[in-house]
Amino acid sequence: MQEIVSDGVSEAPQPIYSAGLVSNAWTGGMLEDGPGMVAFAVIMGAFCGLILGLVTTQVARFLSVTIGRNVGGVGWILVWVALGAIAFGVMSARDGD
Repeated sequence: MQEIVSDGVSEAPQPIYSAGLVSNAWTGGMLEDGPGMVAFAVIMGAFCGLILGLVTTQVARFLSVTIGRNVGGVGWILVWVALGAIAFGVMSARDGD
C-alpha cells in the first residue's frame, strides 16, 4: 500500500515571514570597516554636536538675559556641529577594531 506524505506540504513556495532578517549577515549595509563607518560616524557626530550646540546656546541665552546682557547668536551652533563631526570622525578613524 502506498503512503501519502502530502499532509501540510504544498507545491507553492512558503513565505518565511522575515525570520532570516535577524540572523543573516547579508541583510544590512556593509559598514563594518572602511570609509562607510567613518562617514556614518561623522554624520552622527554632527547630529550630536547640533543637539549639544542648541542646548548650550539656549542655556547661554537664558543666563545672559538673567544677568541683564543680551548675548545671542547661532554661530556657535555651527562650531559645535563641526567639533562633533571632527571628534566622532577622528574616534572612528582611529578605532583599532
